[in-house]
Amino acid sequence: MTTRTYKNDNIEVHWDSSRCVHVAACIRALPDVFNPLDRPWIHLDRADADTVAAAIEHCPTGALRYTRPDGSTELASNPTTIVLVEDGPLVVRGDLHLTDANGETIIRESRLALCRCGGSENRPYCDGTHRRIGFRSTTIPIDSITRDNATNPTDIEPPQTASFDPNAAPLPLPNAED
Repeated sequence: MTTRTYKNDNIEVHWDSSRCVHVAACIRALPDVFNPLDRPWIHLDRADADTVAAAIEHCPTGALRYTRPDGSTELASNPTTIVLVEDGPLVVRGDLHLTDANGETIIRESRLALCRCGGSENRPYCDGTHRRIGFRSTTIPIDSITRDNATNPTDIEPPQTASFDPNAAPLPLPNAED
């Protein structure tokens, strides 16, 4: 994992390149601050801290995060939401606790993009492999999904007890003919 930190007196920005899948939400939000053609590519002096924080919160993967001088950071969204990106990852937002097979917390986050194709070399995170391998998703009709105590298909209530094993063998890649 390669994490870089950029800071000024009002905000500290953390960029985890291993979780960045280059959807460019940050660049579209603040092209003067986030410019991949520049070195360094983040210029915190070009916008106020609140504007930078708001742009970072649009990053679906959590590759960009921030901390304020008082230690505060992004608040988790409520309720937890899961978005199935067509032919791509699961984008999850909320108070997320990713645990291993032993129930140990791997990471606690507010935004994650989780691999759905099975081909990521950075599992459980999406690394963009779905584009390279031509992953195609299937759609489950919303009316076929039922959960006790859920008010809509993205609610997770009660919390799930299943864990994800990041060391499990990768799923076989689909054939080009499939």
